[in-house]
Amino acid sequence: MEDVWIMDSGCSRHMTGHRKWFSSLNPVSTKEYITFGDNGQGKVMGVGSVSLSAKLSLREVAFVRNLGFNLVSVSQLLDEGFEVSFKKGACCVLDAEETLVCSLLPFGQVFRVDLTSVFGPARCLVASPSADIWKWHRRLGHLSFDLLVRLSSMGLIRGLPKLRAKKDLVYHPSSWQDGCCFSHSCVSGSDLLSG
Repeated sequence: MEDVWIMDSGCSRHMTGHRKWFSSLNPVSTKEYITFGDNGQGKVMGVGSVSLSAKLSLREVAFVRNLGFNLVSVSQLLDEGFEVSFKKGACCVLDAEETLVCSLLPFGQVFRVDLTSVFGPARCLVASPSADIWKWHRRLGHLSFDLLVRLSSMGLIRGLPKLRAKKDLVYHPSSWQDGCCFSHSCVSGSDLLSG
């Protein structure tokens, strides 16, 4: 979860437990602790700036020991002059000129943005749905086929077509680097153990 930031209307300030996000970080001179939802506490080790994108830089971000999530405080964004809008299925952050700075999609009961490629150029891809289970397996982070079939049958992912499991497929160890697969009929038990 270190590359995922969650929009949090309940936290008092932006915070992260991951040092790598800071472009500048200053140690705190006083002992300050953040109380988590489970009543556990994390010590604030420093405060600094984090650039989430070319358009969104967070100031006064707390570096909190033992915090497993990266949290963006709605109230702090509002104090910094941003506008935050929640609508069914989306959350948008606008700057003072009402330019879209960031959009977040729902993930369970929270809104998150995945910033794995935050420093690369922004891309918008449009793809047509495909019933190819391998394509969806790769697109959704190499989910198991059983989970893909369950998600598609429940209609939980917009654009995901109805999929059928391909239970007769296994990876051959020598092909892992190539991403190839073979059916059970093509791979013997000794082939799987060697390699």
